[in-house]
Amino acid sequence: MTEVGFDVLPVGILTGFLGSGKTTLLRRWLHGSSAGDTAVLINEFGDVGLDHLLVGSIDADTVLLDNGCICCSIRGELKDALMRLFSRRQRGELPAFRRVVIETTGLATPGPVLATLLGDAQLRHHFRPAFVSTVIDAVHAGHQQASHPEWIAQVAAADTLWLSKTDLVNTEQATALRATLERLNPLARQLEAPTGPTPWHDDLAHESSDDTARWIARVSAGTMRARSGEKPAPARLGGDHAQHMAQTQATSFCMVFERPIEWFMLTVWLTLLVHRHGDRLLRIKGLLGIAADGFAHGQPTVLHGIGHLMHPPEHLEAWPDEDRRSRLVFITQGLSEEAVTASWRAFECFYAPAALPAGVFPS
Repeated sequence: MTEVGFDVLPVGILTGFLGSGKTTLLRRWLHGSSAGDTAVLINEFGDVGLDHLLVGSIDADTVLLDNGCICCSIRGELKDALMRLFSRRQRGELPAFRRVVIETTGLATPGPVLATLLGDAQLRHHFRPAFVSTVIDAVHAGHQQASHPEWIAQVAAADTLWLSKTDLVNTEQATALRATLERLNPLARQLEAPTGPTPWHDDLAHESSDDTARWIARVSAGTMRARSGEKPAPARLGGDHAQHMAQTQATSFCMVFERPIEWFMLTVWLTLLVHRHGDRLLRIKGLLGIAADGFAHGQPTVLHGIGHLMHPPEHLEAWPDEDRRSRLVFITQGLSEEAVTASWRAFECFYAPAALPAGVFPS
C-alpha cells in the first residue's frame, strides 16, 4: 500500500438545482481530457448519458470512460461509497485516480457532504474537501432564491459559480444576477457554463479553495469596496425581487483586524457564535494573523466554516501578499453585520489578552 499521506485525496462537490444545467456541465466535462485521473460519484448513469464514452463496466455500479475517468453510481451512504472507492484503488482494482468529484441531488446543500468528509475520522484519513462548484440557472434564479433556502446555501458554499442559460435572459437580467451573486458570495469566482457544441476543456475540478493568493485578492477587492462605501448594483431579477431579497435577508460582509489576534479569544468567540447562530452563518472564511512568536504580524492562518461546521485551520508559512491585516468574511442569513461585530467587540473587551495568562482558555 502507498503512503497514507500521499493518498489524502481532494474531493470536489458539484451542486445545483434540478434543471440548472448541472448534469449538462458534468457531461461536457466528462467528454474532455481534463476528467482523467478522476473518480466521479453520480446519482444515476442514465441521467448523464455516458454510453458512447464507455470503455467497459467494472461492475454494476462502476464504469470506466475512454479518458480514464471512473464513474460510480452512489448506492447507500456516501461514506460507504467513498471507502469502497478508496479500498479498490489501493488494491489495484481501479486506476489510481487523484481526485473525486461528487454530484449532489438538486435540492441537496453541500453542508452535509462536507460534514461527512470532515466529521468522520476514517474519511479524514483518506479524503479532504477541495472545492464546491454550483450551477446557477439564470432564468429561474430569482424564483429559486425566493422560494428555496437551499438555493442560497448552494450559492454561499460555492468556490465557483457556473452561470447557465444566460443566453435566455437579457443583458440587464444577467448583470443583475451577477451583482446578486457577488453580494451573496464575494468569495466565489463566476464563470459562464458553455452553451454550444464548441469543445470545452476547462477543468471543473479546479481546487479554487486552495488557491490562497487568488482568494485573498478577491477579499481585498471586496474590503476596498466596503471601505469606500461602494455597494454592488441593486439586483432586479423580476418585479418581486426586492420583496424576495427582504425575505431572504442574505448578505455578506468582511471584518478587518489591524493587529494580530489571540488564538484562544478567537476560537472561544467563534465557538459561541457558531453554537448560537450556526443556522444563520451560511459561510465563514478568513485569512487571519494569529499572535505567535516569530511572526511580527501574526502567523497567517486560513479559517473556513459552513453553518455549524468549521474546517481545521490551515497555518501558512508566509503571507500571500503585502497586506498583513486579518480579514474574516461572513455570508449570513438573518444575522446582521452590526450584530456580529458588536459581539466581537464585547468579547474582545471582556477577554482582553492582559486578563489571562498566555495560552490559558477562559473557564
